[in-house]
Amino acid sequence: MATEFITNLPLDEYTLTSRLDTISARTDKVKVEVSVIRDPEGEIDVFFKTTLYAFNGVVELSALGKLIEERFRAKGRITDMMSVVIDGVSLDFIALYCTFELNSDFDYRQCFWTTSRTSIVHRYSAICLTHHFTGSQPYHIKVVGTDSDGRIAMVERDFTRAAGSKWVSFSVSEIIRFALNQTDYEAGEDIMRVAYFTIEYGAIQKIFYVVEDPDYLTFRFLNLFNAPEYVDVVSKVKRKTVADRDTAICSGRSRHYNQVINRTYEVETGALTADQAQTIEQLICSYDVELCGGADNYKIIITDHSCEVDNDDDSLVTMKFTFRLVGDRPALLDAEMDALAPGVSHIFSHEFTAEFA
Repeated sequence: MATEFITNLPLDEYTLTSRLDTISARTDKVKVEVSVIRDPEGEIDVFFKTTLYAFNGVVELSALGKLIEERFRAKGRITDMMSVVIDGVSLDFIALYCTFELNSDFDYRQCFWTTSRTSIVHRYSAICLTHHFTGSQPYHIKVVGTDSDGRIAMVERDFTRAAGSKWVSFSVSEIIRFALNQTDYEAGEDIMRVAYFTIEYGAIQKIFYVVEDPDYLTFRFLNLFNAPEYVDVVSKVKRKTVADRDTAICSGRSRHYNQVINRTYEVETGALTADQAQTIEQLICSYDVELCGGADNYKIIITDHSCEVDNDDDSLVTMKFTFRLVGDRPALLDAEMDALAPGVSHIFSHEFTAEFA
């Protein structure tokens, strides 16, 4: 009897890794060699090999989804062709990274691979969209706002995806300038003030509401699909610096040694919509997070958080979390970055002249 797969895995064109559990095969051998290969027709990345012993003529490989997710994180992949080979017999499928258990009727073709269908953005923040790519279909952007007379105005325009790119990503000001066909973010004759814009790809759509907040932080993180995503967090930020050190007395004089400086940032958000709360939950759960500054992005880790959502209509949802930079030395963030964090570097108040404000 030749080895044959008897798995009941729900294999589709794109199979969510959260649904990949035990894979089984029937064999007449006592033991068989098993390997899991990423991109079998390209890199041939054999990242897992083992020997399985049969019981009642059946061998089983468990937690296949977790194996693939670990490799995708190491390789920065969202989807890839996979091959499971048992005793020379292969089962091929395309895996889609997913760390959450989604509804059985979830259709990856009918949504962008983001945490929510709407986002609140600012002119100097960024957006990134990943999805099932069908090839030649263009994207459609629609910008909605008000004209010089206060009437609702709308501008529409198409664009295409750059060859070889895995997603579309741009600054908010850049995409609005493109849609309005002008060189400056400031609106022109058609639209004086932008209220929101939508990006469509076929039947899928995401809405971005453009707001003006004086203080906010922009984070880039990898969401449940291992896809990059940006979120703007309007918040109150408190910086804490702690010098942890020991003291010794030498010849009657005190000295410090073993000094370690820890600097953390406590973030308390303002009132959040349901979509914003869902996105910040993903931010907190992400294994890869960056704080986006003026000239640089800073790798951070979230060390503590209070992430609670209720259905009480009398109170608004807020969240708290604490982060620090990954390095063992405190960093002096860019002046442009500091300016976004209230309480961090707002040393000039309205009593000072405009030259220094």
